[in-house]
Amino acid sequence: RRLLLVKPKIEAPLDPGFRPLVLGKRSYLEAAKECTEKVEWALVRADGCARYSLPVFDEKSKDYRASAYLACILIQEMIWQRSASELKLFGPAKICKQIKAAYSAGGAYEFEAKSMPNVCGTPDKPFVVTIVESASDLPAAKDTPQVCGKDANGCRLAFDLGKSDIKTVAVKDNE
Repeated sequence: RRLLLVKPKIEAPLDPGFRPLVLGKRSYLEAAKECTEKVEWALVRADGCARYSLPVFDEKSKDYRASAYLACILIQEMIWQRSASELKLFGPAKICKQIKAAYSAGGAYEFEAKSMPNVCGTPDKPFVVTIVESASDLPAAKDTPQVCGKDANGCRLAFDLGKSDIKTVAVKDNE
């Protein structure tokens, strides 16, 4: 908590308890700068692969839980930014197993694991989490430009999959 829940200089008037992820991540990275191990992940999708790595505290450290928690949150954030059909992990065995469990049935991020096949247009193919033997077994990062439509005529449906609810907006000819 002490690493990840950083109070902003200017308090949010509508939510005084708000603690931005970016401040927690900055605090964590500063505290973890001497860590020698890291967890790496690849979010594989049909047209590319998103990659990231995070230094992690040794499992005997009092700050170890912050490593597992932050890795899961950052993966969740990347999944919704870029989508993924598969999550590949490399790093210390314990944290990789915890992340895999979190993104499996019954885990804290089961919603993401169940939603991604539909988001990716492959509802019959489950979201897969694998732990690889070497960082070289992770696919290379590859981002592909996504062309978005510029014509707002016709019918549009937008959705926001929040942690606790789903919001939907329907628009027809800009109305």
